[in-house]
Amino acid sequence: MQTKNNSGYTRVILVRHGRSSYNELKLYQGSCDDSLLTEKGYQQAYQTGLFLGDTKIDAVYCSPLQRTQASAREILAAIKSVNNSELALQLHPNLKEVDLPGWQGLSFKYVRDKLVDEYRVWKEEPHKFKMETLHVEDSLAVAGHTTSPTTVIKSKVKYSYPVLELYEKARQFWQKILPLHPGKTILIVSHGGTIRALINTAIGIDESGFHRFQQSNCGVSMLTFFDDSTSATQLDAINLTQHTEEIIPKLKEGKVGLRLVLLPVENALDLAVDKLANYLKEIPINFCLSIDCVDAENILKSLASHPVNIQVARQDFLSIWHQNILGINLQSSELTTGLIIADKRAIQWGLNEILGFSVNESSLNLQAGKFTFVHYPVGVKEAVLQAMNI
Repeated sequence: MQTKNNSGYTRVILVRHGRSSYNELKLYQGSCDDSLLTEKGYQQAYQTGLFLGDTKIDAVYCSPLQRTQASAREILAAIKSVNNSELALQLHPNLKEVDLPGWQGLSFKYVRDKLVDEYRVWKEEPHKFKMETLHVEDSLAVAGHTTSPTTVIKSKVKYSYPVLELYEKARQFWQKILPLHPGKTILIVSHGGTIRALINTAIGIDESGFHRFQQSNCGVSMLTFFDDSTSATQLDAINLTQHTEEIIPKLKEGKVGLRLVLLPVENALDLAVDKLANYLKEIPINFCLSIDCVDAENILKSLASHPVNIQVARQDFLSIWHQNILGINLQSSELTTGLIIADKRAIQWGLNEILGFSVNESSLNLQAGKFTFVHYPVGVKEAVLQAMNI
């Protein structure tokens, strides 16, 4: 039986394309159309369609690039195999990936090692990141010493601002599409950078926060719009990847630094502890932290085998800790993982701090009893929300 959207609000499901040839080669793709879906990418897309098969989808929008079109068609084929529904694929130019003409086809390593200053701005100040573009002006006929005039091509270097331009396209997309589908469920198949821009413009994170979310291949994120604009929006999930057999989202910035596994709790007695413990078998836990949480000690005994357990009474401890972590330069050559169990409100405060919201903002629909992952990479001055509500 299909799950219908009976809320009266517009729900949006965002899916990044499957594994591509440029992903395999660790090359920047940008908005070029040379990168193709790999065999693994086709498999991921089909698995995503099976995962979404019980959801009634009313409209499907897709980036016009090859890797996204192939992913979308595979997703729709899997959905049809589950519920026999026929869905039309609508291409939209505003769903293309961020345009990086100077980097497309270059390796991540080359850009990181050789274009150091540009890369630093891209990672730390994406709202200021600019890229040179060569504009050819009109040719001029100039009289020379010969009887025939000489043609001179005048050119001028200008700059584009890729992230600023991507955000503006995202805003335009929401303005045009949301009024067309009130009370419906929309599926969007796009790119990692574009999905981050769509989410951020929907919940009010500006261009400086472009890198705060992670979006894996065929990772699923979800938004709820309470009207036909972005004035009241809720983020319901980020980067769900279990359906692609990626039980834990891979660390995009490498297996170093500090990773926090957050478990919000409302009523400890309602937790499916056995199920949670089974999931955590995939994750080596180095320490545990409980923040003013009833029965946290009993939960920890079930969830982690040999953790170092620290108990803290302050509800705002996670927020304070986050500020202190950003104040130091992590240099670890290994990954340290901490499990944090706390009242839902305490974790909400911490996530608001990480994402730049005020304490009272509630754009995040954090769910008790589900895991959220935060990564503090080595050498990066910003935390990355890897996944929410797994």
